[in-house]
Amino acid sequence: MSYINSFRGRFVFLSNFYPCRIEHKGITYPSVEHYYVALKVTGMQFIDGVYYTAPDFRELVAKIVDPGDAKKVGKFVKVRSDWDEKKRELMEWGVREKFKDLKLTQDLLSTGDLELIEGNNWHDVFWGKCSCPRCNGGGQNHLGKILMKVREELKQQNKRSSLEE
Repeated sequence: MSYINSFRGRFVFLSNFYPCRIEHKGITYPSVEHYYVALKVTGMQFIDGVYYTAPDFRELVAKIVDPGDAKKVGKFVKVRSDWDEKKRELMEWGVREKFKDLKLTQDLLSTGDLELIEGNNWHDVFWGKCSCPRCNGGGQNHLGKILMKVREELKQQNKRSSLEE
């Protein structure tokens, strides 16, 4: 089976950093990464000497321009107690929302049946597969699996739509 193992270049749209609109509970996030970081918290956060409620923190994250900066903020928050149980579900919801955009839908469908692998070299073996010598290509690739699941759902929707015409 052929695969895509880099969400860069012509496949950059697969990255959670790719600009898109994710609307959740009245807040619009500029990428899946922003949304994901914002949903890491449910309680008060103490950042740079200031306390933020969860809704205020989410507004703050939505206003961060660069998704890499949003990710950095996410490394220093006190994550919600159910995070390990919820993070895949929340990621899947965000990815599904991203691909409601018709251009992005077409881009995702254009990957055909290729296996989607979130290849990286920063040791993310949960969401992707790491190619560094220590990790040796290992990883669970949950983001790739979510993308392929959403792609399959979109294919099925297109088939149903074609049959109804």
